[in-house]
Amino acid sequence: MTNYSEFWRRFRRNHLALSGLVVVLLLLVTGLASFIVAPWDKVVEQNLPNSLQPPSWQHPFGTDHLGRDIFLRIVYASRASLIVGFTVVFVGMTLGTFFGLLAGYLGGLWDRIISRFVDVMLAFPFLLLAIAVSAVLGPSLINVIIALGIASFPAYTRLARGCVLSLKEEQFVDAARAIGVGRLRIMILHILPNLFGTLLVFGTLRISTAILAESGLSFLGLGAQPPEPTWGNMLSDGREYLLFYHWLPLFPGLAILITVLGFNFLGDGLRDLLDPRMKDL
Repeated sequence: MTNYSEFWRRFRRNHLALSGLVVVLLLLVTGLASFIVAPWDKVVEQNLPNSLQPPSWQHPFGTDHLGRDIFLRIVYASRASLIVGFTVVFVGMTLGTFFGLLAGYLGGLWDRIISRFVDVMLAFPFLLLAIAVSAVLGPSLINVIIALGIASFPAYTRLARGCVLSLKEEQFVDAARAIGVGRLRIMILHILPNLFGTLLVFGTLRISTAILAESGLSFLGLGAQPPEPTWGNMLSDGREYLLFYHWLPLFPGLAILITVLGFNFLGDGLRDLLDPRMKDL
C-alpha cells in the first residue's frame, strides 16, 4: 500500500502526466457513453436542409455537408480510436515481447534471424509500411488494426531484446540458472516481469502513434468506410470546406490533437516515475 501511495503522490506532482491521465479517462468515458448518447441511427441520419450549420446549442460542433451532427459523430468515432489504439499496442507488444525474449535470451541463430528480420522491417517508415499492408488487405477497420500491428511489433522486439540482453546478466538470473531452473521458466517468471515497466511506458506512448496512424489511414480512405465515422475520414471530408465552413475539419482535428497529447503526457509521466534514475530528481 505504501508503494502505491508513494507512486500516486509523485504522479500528482507531475502536472503534465496528471492532465494526460484526465484526457485519457475522459476519452474512455466518452467511448463508453457513445453507446448511449451517439446511437448508430443518429450518427448516420442525414438532414440535408440542416447541412453546414455553424456550432449552436442544438449542434455544439455544427453539422456537416449532409446535415449530420458533428459532435455525435466525433463521440461515436472515439470508439474506433480506442479500439485501434489499445488493440494495436496489445498485438505489437505481444509479438514484439515474444520475439525479443527469444532473440535476447537464446541468442545465437535465433538472435541473428530475428534481428535481421526486424532490421528489414524497421528499414521501412512505420506509416508507409502500414499503408502498404492496408492497401494489400483492403480498406476496413480490422485491416487497419492488422496493418498497424504488423508495422509496430519490430519496435517492441528491438526494445525487448535490448532489455533482455541486460537482464540476463543480472545476479537473480545467474542464481536461477545455478539451482537448475530451465530457460523457459527463467524467461517467463524472472525476466518477463522485469520488462513490464519499460513496455508499459513504451506502449502508452505508442497508443498515440497508433491513433494518429489510424487517422492518417482513414484520411487516405484506407480505414473504416463511410458511413461509419472516424476522426480521420471526418477530417478528410471537411478539408474541402476549410475556407468557408472551418468547423468541419476543426473539431475532428482537435479530437486527434488532444487525444495524442493526452497519451504522450501520460506516457512521459509514467516514464519519469518508473525510471529508477529519475526517482531522486
